[in-house]
Amino acid sequence: MLSDNPASYHDAWHNLCVCDCVVVPGGFGKRGFEGKIKTCKWCRVNDKPFLGICLGFQAAVIEFSRNVLKLDGANSTEVYSETKHPVVIDMPEHNTNEMGGTMRLGKRTTLFKPSAVTSKIRRLYGNKDKIDERHKHGYEVNPEYIDQFEKNGMQFVGVDVDQERMEILELDNHPYYVAVQYHPEYLSRPMQPSPPFMGLILAAKDRLKSYFARGCKLSPRELQSDYYDSEDDLNELTVKQMNISIYDHDDSSSAYSSSSVS
Repeated sequence: MLSDNPASYHDAWHNLCVCDCVVVPGGFGKRGFEGKIKTCKWCRVNDKPFLGICLGFQAAVIEFSRNVLKLDGANSTEVYSETKHPVVIDMPEHNTNEMGGTMRLGKRTTLFKPSAVTSKIRRLYGNKDKIDERHKHGYEVNPEYIDQFEKNGMQFVGVDVDQERMEILELDNHPYYVAVQYHPEYLSRPMQPSPPFMGLILAAKDRLKSYFARGCKLSPRELQSDYYDSEDDLNELTVKQMNISIYDHDDSSSAYSSSSVS
């Protein structure tokens, strides 16, 4: 807070203002939550590439509720149970007295809505109808408010298999404002970044439009890998699949000469 430590407060805002893109990550409870909400607003109104993850997804929903839908005091029941506008609510199966065990955990399937034909994040996933991602959360977007969100430009393009829980959102008319309820970092790899991160970095470098124009292919000047290390593939990862050449140790072999390894 500004009153607690003005220097740190202004340093944080300076760092935010000069960055190329922003990730608002997951977490628990109310500590620092209002700062996350303010960050979501700054990215939204300043066209800053943004990715919200888990609690960051919920922060984006709350910010939009307060400042676009004008729902005064909108909040998550995790943070303030008596809010007049509970836009993020506890899931029925979640027991707040049991830490972790009753959360929505593990690999879950997310469906892209048929209406999401122009969705940036769907295109980044290769225009798939469904994806599997890792989850860990106990709260969800209140379905009673979905119509208000979508009529005002926040589109929930991905939902669960029952089409009741909101999984992915993005904003109309923004370079890249995407938030996901799941954790894409769990399946992201150095040579095969998860699509939400790929989109974020491309948007930060002002290359997302050209990436789409090329059919979601990197240009020859940009590093790319045709190897997809999915969760199942990781168990079978081999030296051969990583395209690493290993030579038998032989002091007389030309394999160790400068000409052969250059």
